Amino acid sequence: MPSGTTIVAVGFLLLAILVASSIFDLPGSDLTVTPAPTESAITAPIANQGAEPVMGLSVAFTPGAEQPARQRAPMPTDPTRSGAFVAPDIQLSEAHWQGLEALPLTLELKRKLKLPLDLSGLLVDEVSLNAALSGLQAGDVIVGVNGRAVDNLKAFQEESRRLQMREQINLTAYRKGRLYTFTLSADKNVGLAQVETAPMIQAGDIMPHPYRGPCTSCHAISPNKGTMPDPDLIILPPGPIRQGAQRPHRDRGPCAACHAIVP
Repeated sequence: MPSGTTIVAVGFLLLAILVASSIFDLPGSDLTVTPAPTESAITAPIANQGAEPVMGLSVAFTPGAEQPARQRAPMPTDPTRSGAFVAPDIQLSEAHWQGLEALPLTLELKRKLKLPLDLSGLLVDEVSLNAALSGLQAGDVIVGVNGRAVDNLKAFQEESRRLQMREQINLTAYRKGRLYTFTLSADKNVGLAQVETAPMIQAGDIMPHPYRGPCTSCHAISPNKGTMPDPDLIILPPGPIRQGAQRPHRDRGPCAACHAIVP
């Protein structure tokens, strides 16, 4: 038999193995073919801050199934809108001013840090730049700005607004049972303190802390944009729910912040 004939036979054998492995899940092979699911979209209205339907959310599911399958996170049909849900009374979570980061001093933090329960002020979380040069340290509790008491982030920002054109201001802080005054200086002016809410979270995110009330009190809810990608599919996107359905979990804010509402 000519030598070329043997080579052709081996080639056909290898080709047959590759074809079979692409169709069947052979031992030791990761070449599989999964049929693409058939999906269709249902669009349901979502309420805005005034509880008025303003836009549709497309939710894909397998037709004929009682429960949604392979659910996708609700996405806005209008590409000019972010689709994020932001509560009108959302709480502030931190402030930044000349290198300091300040947080609301909650009861939970007082207990964890063993601070007096009747202490009111803002917890210094980090210091850098001019804040570090002033002598402030992480763990200090700011109780006053230029002699005026501050016990929340809004008041803190308002005091900074009043003093923003000055080159230096005084901060009164509690540290280990005593009050200290620190002088915060800047080259030209101290400027305005910037405030933020808690980070935007994706609908279906796992709660990383004990229950603290509705998620929407602190976070904006994103259908998929404005947050880090989730390539490992750790976040399970919430599917559509029927209008008037009983809530299966604690109050996490308006249902429409995470779900498409279907009749």
